[in-house]
Amino acid sequence: MVLYLAKIINFYSRFIGYILSFIVPIFLIGIISLEGVSVEAITSSSFLFAITISWGVLLGNSLLLSINAIIVSLSFDNEVRKLKEEGKPIESAEGFRNLERRYKMSNFFIFVILFLAILSWLFFNFAIKIKEELAKFFNYVISEEKLASLNLYLTLSFLLFTVAATLIFRIPSIADLRIGTLLKYYKPSRHKYVLNSYFYDVVFSLLDPITRIYFLKWSEKSVKQLNDDFAPKIVSLIERKNLAVQNILILYYLHHRFPSLIDFDTLKNEIKRIIPEERVDNLFYRYEFNLETWKKIFSILLKKNRDLFLIIDRIIFTLKETPYVMNSKKYWFTSAVPPTQKKEESQDIIFFVWNRNKNSGYSPFISLSFIGADDLSPHDFEMSFKIRKYDDFILIPEDYDFDKNPDLRFLVKLVTGIVYQGTGIWFSVHSENIGSNMIAIEFREKEEPLETQMFNMRVVIDFRTILQSWGPRLLASFGVLLPLVKAILGL
Repeated sequence: MVLYLAKIINFYSRFIGYILSFIVPIFLIGIISLEGVSVEAITSSSFLFAITISWGVLLGNSLLLSINAIIVSLSFDNEVRKLKEEGKPIESAEGFRNLERRYKMSNFFIFVILFLAILSWLFFNFAIKIKEELAKFFNYVISEEKLASLNLYLTLSFLLFTVAATLIFRIPSIADLRIGTLLKYYKPSRHKYVLNSYFYDVVFSLLDPITRIYFLKWSEKSVKQLNDDFAPKIVSLIERKNLAVQNILILYYLHHRFPSLIDFDTLKNEIKRIIPEERVDNLFYRYEFNLETWKKIFSILLKKNRDLFLIIDRIIFTLKETPYVMNSKKYWFTSAVPPTQKKEESQDIIFFVWNRNKNSGYSPFISLSFIGADDLSPHDFEMSFKIRKYDDFILIPEDYDFDKNPDLRFLVKLVTGIVYQGTGIWFSVHSENIGSNMIAIEFREKEEPLETQMFNMRVVIDFRTILQSWGPRLLASFGVLLPLVKAILGL
């Protein structure tokens, strides 16, 4: 019963409560301002009943938000315990600007909203109902009218404070607690449905979680049907059929993203290698998830979740720009995206590692050493993680060079194999230092150096950041000035 009550309060806080935190104070400010900030006008107004109801809604809404904040904060330690039991080290997240402090303090700040709502309600009642008692308390040195008028200005001020506090404390980021997704609250972790943690999570397939879990939510039965439609020629292991399906999806994606690389004729010829020719038209035009449908899916995902497809783009870039890396080493790494971080956000850094060591019949451990500038968080750390074992399904000639022989079919096969067999490494860094922040990352197997990459993370300030940072503060400052101006002019 308690769990269901918590879920109801949580749902209310995420949607209705957040909206009312803005609408009701603005509604009250509007009505009081329209009535000329006069006690006589308000008490004789037809809006008095609506104002009274609005006060009740504002106080009740703020109270429910505070109750939800208590529930969420009490669940924090239990959430950490569950993640640790699942082998997902929360310590890695705590290094980024102290996740626990930010999490719990953000919930605490909701009580500030409740406090401001109560104060504004008290000043309103002082203006409407207790002006005579206040005048008696001050021995009528200040008239009832002036006290009532001043209290109305204070009411407006604290209502503005309430709106400003709601903007500053960003209620939605802390009002959606679900088991096993603690890092969801940490804003930089935008890839919550692929990696719920720092390392130790392997992206066995990029397109599989995108299509089955996030967007379409297919069941295992649906996956079998998809295999039957997309890969009827493949009769071997189910993993190989999944690989054939992903091969087609990557072909679709490359055709959508890089039409000059994979034009329609190339796409059609490649798909004929996987499915019978008489079924190609069904796949392109007649099936429910046809080519145009997939293009729409990719368009939506590219707009909302660009990071997911960034891996595929970097794989293609690395294959085309640095083909020698593929030939000479037993582990292959994509180049990380040179990150640009907006102030007060964090930046994801993405790598993809592919095991090409034919002599390895097990899943090896790779060590990562991160060395960052003084203002970076995390600053320096080391971590070991397991990567997938070698799979001979994707064979690459040792002397192959994409510059000399840009074989599109081989490129698609490589991209599919790397996404299917590779290991994703995805973590976030943060800096408050505007400008350049140098980062060096080294990969090792035991004591053997494998790869070193250096890049500069630039931190910039955009207009949205300025608006988010200073807009609520200016609004709050305006709330301070209102009673001061009134006091100077009227008293």
